[in-house]
Amino acid sequence: MTSIPPRTLGLISAFDKPAAQELAPQLIGWLEGRGCATVGETELLDGRPVDAIVVLGGDGLMMHAAHAHPGIPLLGINFGTVGFLAMVERSRWEPALEALLDGSFELQVGPTLAAEIVREGRVIEAEWAINDVVIRSGIRMVEVELYVDRQYVNTYPGDGMIVASPQGSTAYCMAAGGPILTAGVHGFAVTPLSPHSPIRATLVLPEESLIELVVSNEREAHLILDGGELRDLRHGDIVRVRKGVEQFRLIVVPGMSFYDAFRSKFNYLIRPNARPSLGYRR
Repeated sequence: MTSIPPRTLGLISAFDKPAAQELAPQLIGWLEGRGCATVGETELLDGRPVDAIVVLGGDGLMMHAAHAHPGIPLLGINFGTVGFLAMVERSRWEPALEALLDGSFELQVGPTLAAEIVREGRVIEAEWAINDVVIRSGIRMVEVELYVDRQYVNTYPGDGMIVASPQGSTAYCMAAGGPILTAGVHGFAVTPLSPHSPIRATLVLPEESLIELVVSNEREAHLILDGGELRDLRHGDIVRVRKGVEQFRLIVVPGMSFYDAFRSKFNYLIRPNARPSLGYRR
């Protein structure tokens, strides 16, 4: 797990988290004392090139940084609640940055989701998401038709539909009963939201699939990307989802483990005192 050490790091810290704001100058001094140049958020937005970005915040700020600076590797130091993207706990920032500057890290590359709204045969809006593309109903049930690679799958009456990337599968997708896709799974999870049916299985589709979701009744419906701004949908609108051009690049240093995070963040300890018999790292 050896990579090229970065020479210039961007730094983004959450404005609404005092602890992140307090750590930022300490972190800058630490990095510059080791010969690594740092670039602030204003300079980043002006296009100053960097090798990677350190994010002091939660998963929401990680997604914001990835949208603002697509393709640049991110290392997240968690000041949020969950921390599946910002995986380094704040107490571990120093060994994490030491590993980064030593080149003792690997780059985990995940796909993004390109989404467009097609209305009356014309694309009226196109965007991309890191975690998920969601059709969400209003107060009453919406009917969503699902097509995969131009083939009709089913019609789902309910609260809507989620298309999640692997890194987004632990978010809304998991909360809705969908599967968790670990890093390296080349697929997307399509999960119905509270379908009015005892059959509610998620589909895991190859990431090269063309996914089309059609709003097939007159009820209120909205398109939500990464939990952000709502886009109103109409009867007959098609939400077309493909693998995005952009990639989500996450820096993984020793001590960062998705499985550790999964057990601890969700208290997923079926046998709290269990010890692995194979002697692998827990």
